Amino acid sequence: MVKRELRDIYKCRVCGRYIEESMHCGKPATLLLDSRRRVLLSKLMSGLLRHFPWEAGLVLDDEGWVNIDELVKGIREKWRRKDLYKWVTREHVIAVALLDPKGRFEVRDNKIRARYGHSIKVAVKYSPDDSIHKLYHGTRRDNVERILVEGIKPMKRQWVHLSLNIPDACDTGKRHGGIPVVLEVNANCLRRKNLQVYRASKSVYVVEYVPPECIESIIECTR
Repeated sequence: MVKRELRDIYKCRVCGRYIEESMHCGKPATLLLDSRRRVLLSKLMSGLLRHFPWEAGLVLDDEGWVNIDELVKGIREKWRRKDLYKWVTREHVIAVALLDPKGRFEVRDNKIRARYGHSIKVAVKYSPDDSIHKLYHGTRRDNVERILVEGIKPMKRQWVHLSLNIPDACDTGKRHGGIPVVLEVNANCLRRKNLQVYRASKSVYVVEYVPPECIESIIECTR
């Protein structure tokens, strides 16, 4: 399975949209952010909004929101590696958030937050989703034996994160190191055990816990 890379971000000169194509509205678009810088900024935004906002002098509200301009200032002036991010602007942050392939970020009323994945305490409100039947969890192969006994726990995060499809779950498993595998989860089983499934983004779902009996199969990630 080929790892999917983030693409360059462009801005349309006609309609002003942020896009991943070099042509839009019949005209060449302006390159806003190359893929290397996009990855750097996306990872830093995820870290600051999910795990360590204080390291850039940020204070999130109870639901995880922070002013976009404060985030930019924190990255450019207070982050310990600020020398690598002097180029970051408000527009870069918004473009990365809006085009994130997994919907990690949310932008509203001049504020931004991470939609899921927090290890710090925030109260993001999610909508229950009773329509989904199968979900997937990426992990390392050497975690499987323990998981089949103990179930899938949030560990250092607030929720267990589940993917809508196998490729996304494989990508998650690869980030853990080792040999990645995917666990197929029966969402109906979760509901029967009074474990509500919530939709956190367009492709990520969260639940408090996955009991072992709700894990239906183990899927190998192909290279």
